Amino acid sequence: MMRGLGNALKGIGGQYELNRLVGAFGGTAFIVSTVVFMAWDVMWKGREFDVTAYCLAFPAGIGAVVAAIAGAVAWKDKAVATAKVIDQTGAAPGLAPAAAAAPTAGNGDVSS
Repeated sequence: MMRGLGNALKGIGGQYELNRLVGAFGGTAFIVSTVVFMAWDVMWKGREFDVTAYCLAFPAGIGAVVAAIAGAVAWKDKAVATAKVIDQTGAAPGLAPAAAAAPTAGNGDVSS
């Protein structure tokens, strides 16, 4: 289990990446916060923590955390891949050039 998690936190080069570490920490903190808020509610009765509202908002919140980290990692990985292409070829990757239009009768073709 821990080996798989360790590999998930590593990037293309095999080193741990800040985006992935922050995402794992943020996701874990988001999940553990329910326990912390419940403990707060038990210790200090004057403060109310609505577990129902938190649990209803939890899927959207964890989805936002996962989406933000996945987007950041994908953006960084794309930049790394682009940099590698530029380093290897000397040119930025782009769209393939458009194909030339095929000659048709009436466009100046005098071979008929």
